[in-house]
Amino acid sequence: MDEKYPVHKSAKNGFLDDLKTLILSGKHDVNHATFELVRPLHEACLSGHLGCAQFLLENGANVNLANIDGATALCDACSNGNVQLVQLLLDHGALVNPPLLFSTPAHEAVYRDNWECLLLLLHHGAQVDKSDCNFGTPLHVAACKGHIKSAVVLLCAGASTNVTKTHHAPLHEAARCQDHDFVSLLLDHGADVYARNSQGLTPRQLVPSSTSLCKSLLQDWESTPRSLKHYCRLTIRTSLGPRRLKYLSHLGLPRIIVKYLEHVGL
Repeated sequence: MDEKYPVHKSAKNGFLDDLKTLILSGKHDVNHATFELVRPLHEACLSGHLGCAQFLLENGANVNLANIDGATALCDACSNGNVQLVQLLLDHGALVNPPLLFSTPAHEAVYRDNWECLLLLLHHGAQVDKSDCNFGTPLHVAACKGHIKSAVVLLCAGASTNVTKTHHAPLHEAARCQDHDFVSLLLDHGADVYARNSQGLTPRQLVPSSTSLCKSLLQDWESTPRSLKHYCRLTIRTSLGPRRLKYLSHLGLPRIIVKYLEHVGL
């Protein structure tokens, strides 16, 4: 591949001088694609080379071209976790909600727990509950990988704990992984402890160990009513909705109210 696609090689390895020489010679297309529709910009972003990506964009690289899997350069940058690179792409018109094939930039950021990139995407309008063709919503991804920080960002932005992928909620995934802290976080934010998946199983029934703290926690939530404070918080969060929750700290509310409604912190 390196011999056949020299521009891709330079972008992938961060060889900015070589990249400039190749592109400015006029003999190479800045958007030239491999047989998997990978462009030089994809390579630069996946490897986190800010200078190469900036040069490619300034010389005609199409920021929203997708590879054969539907991943755009923004998806690759979010996978890498370079926040400056993500900002660069957004400044050049990268779509935060590209036409869905297999994944989205938000899913890629969560998969690697690059929560700072996720914050940036949400600030630019990324859909917090958009499903991909594999995991489900970004919160499903966070639950599967056990990425608490990304989950906190999503929940603060109003992500739903009860959106399902084939009747499988994030709480089912966290319970299956016996992730006590993640289960607790989801329950505190309104996850339905009685929800059943496509096999008719509740989250507690998916916990592998019969003696785990995770199973005990779920049993407690099934049998013990929560406080009025808990239900008030959920009601207010539901009334505000994701658009207002995303900017909760900018609504002019006292900090103690903001902390009460978020109920999480980085």
